[in-house]
Amino acid sequence: MKQICALSGQPFEITDFELLLRKKFGMESLPVVAPQYRFRHLGAFWAHWNLHHRKCDKTGKSIISVFSGKCPYPVWHKDEWIKNANPKGIDFNESRNVFEQMWDFFQHSPIPHNVSVGCDNCLYTDDSWYCKGCYLCHSIFGCEDLKYSYRQIRMKDSQFCVFTFDSELCVDAVNCQSCFEVRYALHCRNCQDSAFLYDCRNCSNCLFCFNLRNKQYCIGNKQFTKEQFEEEKKKWNLSSRKIYEKAKTHFSSMMQTLAYHRAQHIEHCENSTGDYLSDNKNCQNCFFFSDLEDAVNCARGGLVVKDLLDNVGAGDQSELVYCSENTMAHCYNIKWCFEVSECKYLEYCGHCFQCENCFGCCGLVGKKYYIFNKSYSEVEYKILREKIINHMHQTGEYDQFFPGYFAPHPYEESWSSTHFQLNKEEQKKLGFRLQENFEAEQSNYESPLGIPDTPDETGSDFSKKIFWDEKRKRPFQIQPADIEFCKKLSIPLPNTYYVRRLQENFSWLPFDGKLRKTSCGKCAQGIQTSWRDIYDGRILCNECYLGIVK
Repeated sequence: MKQICALSGQPFEITDFELLLRKKFGMESLPVVAPQYRFRHLGAFWAHWNLHHRKCDKTGKSIISVFSGKCPYPVWHKDEWIKNANPKGIDFNESRNVFEQMWDFFQHSPIPHNVSVGCDNCLYTDDSWYCKGCYLCHSIFGCEDLKYSYRQIRMKDSQFCVFTFDSELCVDAVNCQSCFEVRYALHCRNCQDSAFLYDCRNCSNCLFCFNLRNKQYCIGNKQFTKEQFEEEKKKWNLSSRKIYEKAKTHFSSMMQTLAYHRAQHIEHCENSTGDYLSDNKNCQNCFFFSDLEDAVNCARGGLVVKDLLDNVGAGDQSELVYCSENTMAHCYNIKWCFEVSECKYLEYCGHCFQCENCFGCCGLVGKKYYIFNKSYSEVEYKILREKIINHMHQTGEYDQFFPGYFAPHPYEESWSSTHFQLNKEEQKKLGFRLQENFEAEQSNYESPLGIPDTPDETGSDFSKKIFWDEKRKRPFQIQPADIEFCKKLSIPLPNTYYVRRLQENFSWLPFDGKLRKTSCGKCAQGIQTSWRDIYDGRILCNECYLGIVK
């Protein structure tokens, strides 16, 4: 079924499977905006990339939070919130719009300062689960001694990695798995002692290689003996920043002129479309997901999830989730919610934990049969819930997600800001919260130009210096452990604010909420891909790709 997007005026497709899922969720209405704009709106509610020094609004103690001091919600340390959350509610007023009423008490309902569970010495992280000794990392699980990284699982002693799992001693690794001592790699598996690799598997002691399988001692895909390899490798002293940057330029050229690219990164999936998928079944237009079944229009999540429609962020055995953001851990039958965990039968709720049968609530812990943060009997709850839903049908609010101003953070600090960049006028027009003015005093900071070319050139007091990233308008510091890490891997010292380098690495995973059409570079058949058009002619259909990586 074709539908015209109310935002872009362009047609988009509603598949029979999506209609079937909508029926399963009891939704009779049809979406009026294309899936990429649904991704954008939901993702604006997921705080990303930023950590703030601020006060806990409960205790007054200093905390590190994903929400700044200008957050419109009261922000409590998570431990205080779990113990003491009991925000006041209001009565339903059928003479007003529901979203207006909810905003009256949402902005007075405390929310937790971040999402972290079972971590040790991971103060400067967010969305961190069962990790130890990690610093300035985001969305990590089971990691140890990890720094400056995003979306990592079971990683150890690595830096500046993105979507990399089960690896150790890696730097600038993007969408890699089971790698050891790898420097700057993209889409690699089971590789070690190598640098500047793309789409290599089971390779070791390789440099500037692409599309290789089960190789050793190769440079630029050319086979060398061990002795020849070691001699040629000396020409690339990667501990020098000048040479490391030259190698990055060489890698980018290799990607455009020599390497071949799989149109979509889909592994061990059945009847699934999208990109960056693994171990999924019956999924349409899904991205960055694993262990997902029966889903349409979903991004970022995994760990045994099923029956999802229009979602950003869902994981750990969640099921029956519709039009929601970040439904974490054992959620069931959730609709139009954001930042909820271990909850069942919730509608139009935000920042709730271990709640059941709640409607239009915020900041609750362990509550049941609540509406607008007020308690009701089971019978009262069902009657009032039905009354509010009927009212929302009349006002046109039902089956619409929260307006953008409900997000506790500005659009610039959200998941969506990475994938769907908007200027301030566009953010304002769409109703998102604007970034507060950030004026940092830079007169006492040093220029990154003073950072030595190699880590061996640092003096004893070097780690005391604070540098200024002019592009990001942020200070940064190079710690003694960073110097040791760089020496251990023979790589240059960092010379930018960490988020800038992380997002540069993240750009190797293009995503804008949809796939574009192009042609296979070998057989010319029509294909869909996330790769940008600069790689056209090198992008292959699955059959042709498998033919060149035998």
